[in-house]
Amino acid sequence: MNSLTGEKITFKEIERNFFEIGCEVARLLMQEFLGKVDKEFAKSRDRAELRHKGSRATTIKTLMGEVPIKRVLYKRIKEDGSVEHVYLLDEELGLDTIGFISPNLVEKILEHSCEMSYREVSQAVSDFTNQRISHQGVWNVIQAVGEKQEEAEKSLVNAYENNELSGSKEVPILFEEADGLWLSMQGKSRDKSSKGKKELKVGVIYEGWTKRYPSSKEYKTVEKTAFAGYMDAEGFKTLRDAAVAEKYDVDEIEYRVLNGDGASWIRNGHDLETDIFQLDPYHLAKCVVRNVSDKQARRHILRWLKAGKFEKAFKKIDELKCESGGLESEVKKLATLENYIKNNIDGIVVYKDRNGIDLPKAPEGVEYRTLGTMERNVGIFAKRMKGAKSWSEKGATNLSKIIALKMGKGFNDKIASLVSGKLSEKLTKRFEESLSDVKAVLRKRVKKSVYPMQHGMIPFSNCKVTNGRKAVRSMFDLKTFNEMVYR
Repeated sequence: MNSLTGEKITFKEIERNFFEIGCEVARLLMQEFLGKVDKEFAKSRDRAELRHKGSRATTIKTLMGEVPIKRVLYKRIKEDGSVEHVYLLDEELGLDTIGFISPNLVEKILEHSCEMSYREVSQAVSDFTNQRISHQGVWNVIQAVGEKQEEAEKSLVNAYENNELSGSKEVPILFEEADGLWLSMQGKSRDKSSKGKKELKVGVIYEGWTKRYPSSKEYKTVEKTAFAGYMDAEGFKTLRDAAVAEKYDVDEIEYRVLNGDGASWIRNGHDLETDIFQLDPYHLAKCVVRNVSDKQARRHILRWLKAGKFEKAFKKIDELKCESGGLESEVKKLATLENYIKNNIDGIVVYKDRNGIDLPKAPEGVEYRTLGTMERNVGIFAKRMKGAKSWSEKGATNLSKIIALKMGKGFNDKIASLVSGKLSEKLTKRFEESLSDVKAVLRKRVKKSVYPMQHGMIPFSNCKVTNGRKAVRSMFDLKTFNEMVYR
């Protein structure tokens, strides 16, 4: 019981209080460290090159809360005679904050934003860190990082077009899938011809499949890379090819298997000699079910299509047209299915079952299975983005690029490369020394502040046994300590 208020204190409150105390100590330590480092830079700088222009106060939002700091602003004369103003502390730290939000806090915001609304992210960050941020602040972070990723992709594409990419990893087969997600748009992003919706393009690349666990029947893709955004067909293909060229030795890839629903933008630039197109099995089955009412006929048509017996499938469709009695709606549906099959006839048979394709042996631990992971991948985007009433094209693009990054490996490292540089060698050493000193001081202070626990033994535990000693020890065996009072 709380002796002052009479209210019960929960462990949750105890934990939160100690957490806040720890955060307060961490903020003070960081503030002190950054202040000392900035003073060291001021003393050791080249005074002829950098002119001291006084200190400027600012606040960095961190996982521990807001850390107020003062850092010196310098005036620098460049070689061309122009003037620039710089903070040496920022340069040495590789500090490229977004709204003065620390990289660690940015990572937490981005992780949550891939699954939650911006308001929910705001609440989650406030609950699990010692920093409060508004939903507008979350939105600002998403836009800033999304734009940085888009610039990184443009640089990648530019390097690809200039033949500057030379990936080193060798794989015999590379699997690629693509699909679209239709989102409701707002303002100038609305397209009246599509009822205010616009298709977000999503693509993935991977090397094959492996078991999720050694004894599991479930599989996961190997080395998946994802990318997304609003772009034209040519832009999508170029980004996909650039992503491949950055990581892989393209000359060593024997086959690139492309899986899609038959949309023209997916097949844009498809090379019939080196690439294998496969119509997504899910979309093929979906089209058959949607346009054929007879369940038994559906099964026959799908079986014939998968086996490459297209004549039988077309014959059955013609029979169904006749059996419909000329009913316009039924005939129209069957014609839609017929055209879908004809437009994608080269990709209906699964790539592994086609004649003339001699598949290389899969690398150790990797299997080559039937493609069709795209619905699940698109579902990750849909789960987060379909819940919103509408999007601006820019807003949807920025969030989609962050979700795509999270779907691949090394999400935190990728985000760090966008928003945080590395410490200089000199500053890294200085930080390690400072951190070691701080830990040593804290251990001493905590040890002194904790009252030492006294340990004792039951009397005569390690002594020669006598009748008197037996009697004393039996008292402890029979009674609890709170019962052992003098009467």
